[in-house]
Amino acid sequence: MAAPGPPIFVDANVLIDFAGVDLRVLGLVSSGIGEVRVVTEVLAEARTTDAAACGRVGIVVVTPTLAQILAAGVRRAGLSFEDHLCLLAAKGAGARCLSNDQPLRSACAAEGVPCVWGLEIMLELVAADSLDRARADTVAVKIQACNPLHISGAILAEFRRKLAAIP
Repeated sequence: MAAPGPPIFVDANVLIDFAGVDLRVLGLVSSGIGEVRVVTEVLAEARTTDAAACGRVGIVVVTPTLAQILAAGVRRAGLSFEDHLCLLAAKGAGARCLSNDQPLRSACAAEGVPCVWGLEIMLELVAADSLDRARADTVAVKIQACNPLHISGAILAEFRRKLAAIP
């Protein structure tokens, strides 16, 4: 059964966070919210999982088009080649981008590509009854513990506040 919404392209930072804690959560996104996709170059950049593991949980690994590769090769301020590819792939597919990277999020906004924060996607899962609150909280706590530089205590507290507010 296909997911109900548009696809979601995950960037390396979010893939690293979930691969280090519970990659199956992104599989829940694929089955309930929108197919999660990762560009081959982004997967290689992440180095925390592989195509087989992604496939087992329902994350689709996609090869960018030659046009996307060439376009991503043109420098864009603040974006790595991989982030630029993620943006181009998401835009080309009419998809959302799942990222915590501020330069990528800003570029997506400029291109009209909707973005979702890494922890925020779990709020969508809980609201859709695809993930229970306790598991969402546990995963968020573990992600914050593994990545305190980018997922601060304040971000975790805000996530928990929003999680508690879901009816």
